[in-house]
Amino acid sequence: VEANKTIAFAPFNPTFLDIFMKLLLHPLENYGSDFFWLDYFNREKISQFVLSHYMYLDSGRNENKRSMLISRNPLIASHRYGILYSGETKVSFNTLKNLPYINSSAANIGLSWWSHDIGGFNGGMEDSELYTRYIQFGCFSPIFRIHVDGGRYYKREPWKWDIKTNLIVKDYMQLRHQLVPYIYSEAYRYYDAGIPLIKPLYHTNKEMYYDALYRNEYYFGSEFLISPLTDKKDELMNRVVHKFYLPEGMWYDFKSGKKFPGGRSYVSFFKDEDYPVFVKSGSIIPMDVDITNGLNIPDNLEINIFPGMTNSYQLYEDDGISNLYKSGYYLKTQIDYNYQASNYTVIIRSIDGKSGIVPKTRNYVIRFRNTRKTSSIIVNFSGKDLPYESYEDGNDFIVEVNDVSTVGQLTVNCKGKAIEIDSIRLINEDIDSII
Repeated sequence: VEANKTIAFAPFNPTFLDIFMKLLLHPLENYGSDFFWLDYFNREKISQFVLSHYMYLDSGRNENKRSMLISRNPLIASHRYGILYSGETKVSFNTLKNLPYINSSAANIGLSWWSHDIGGFNGGMEDSELYTRYIQFGCFSPIFRIHVDGGRYYKREPWKWDIKTNLIVKDYMQLRHQLVPYIYSEAYRYYDAGIPLIKPLYHTNKEMYYDALYRNEYYFGSEFLISPLTDKKDELMNRVVHKFYLPEGMWYDFKSGKKFPGGRSYVSFFKDEDYPVFVKSGSIIPMDVDITNGLNIPDNLEINIFPGMTNSYQLYEDDGISNLYKSGYYLKTQIDYNYQASNYTVIIRSIDGKSGIVPKTRNYVIRFRNTRKTSSIIVNFSGKDLPYESYEDGNDFIVEVNDVSTVGQLTVNCKGKAIEIDSIRLINEDIDSII
């Protein structure tokens, strides 16, 4: 090869692929690279597909590591090859408005793992409101990834913004981390049953497909409904005026706990720190209590439970790296919530898998949302009473149980009179806060 000459990719050439992987990729892996980002673009999509195919397979050649790749969309069997990169996007609200539709459309062909440049990649104007809304959208997206063009103009680090923006972004970044047990369990459902992580609202309410106001709404896993904010706020009110629709049933604002009867649309006013995230009655959300830089299986698990309906949720856990899950080294934990008025029972029990992957014992924070402290609490594990702590935190009632074996059955029963907080959301409250 001549000096200073570019070596063209030849994905159909076995010799090229062998040299490319053994001399370039494998040494980088030995230095500690976990996976590669293939930013290769070829108008002949078959070439892009073949390269993605072999790089993806090669990354999982060792049984101690799963296949992983992020790449541009080859447009052929795209659901098979890790994470798709949507390309360089302009920094603008117009870009943000298109992303929920892209994710939802991908779900229609079985794709879940779209990855977008949070904040946009280049061009446009940097704006704290746009950055905040991007981060909030990213929190409830398949992949949370920040990427931007070079130069001192662009700011993607939260601490480079003003204090208010920094604190809001920090909260949503930490929430994203806490949601990893939930997101991972939903990712397993996609792997096991083919149910995409993102499902558009029109999958359950088909008439919404033709309504531009609601077409961007989507389900984030089995428990969340998101109505993304993609418009700038009204400067006079200092709020985003946003209209959203909630399907039949009773719904709760995930952050505030405000209650919304479904089967109708609402207009609400959202501050910078607010985002339209809803869960249905009986929703069960497992979350990591600890906020760290790692992604270890949590020792401390918080389970958010919303009242009003009996429900079950299956938590799935494995080491997240190796292929040992194929040999049964994972743990499935069933979380059953049996709801009766003023009588709640939560049963947490291991139902499948092998020990040795998750911690032998775990601390549980069971957060009953919109619930007052009860007069009677019974906590036992496999028939034996356990010590616990209970207290109120705002409108939530919390039961903490420590050092519980992850294999077996934990039962928590709470009884009392009028323990459910049953306030319906009123638009007057929003208007009063603006005035």
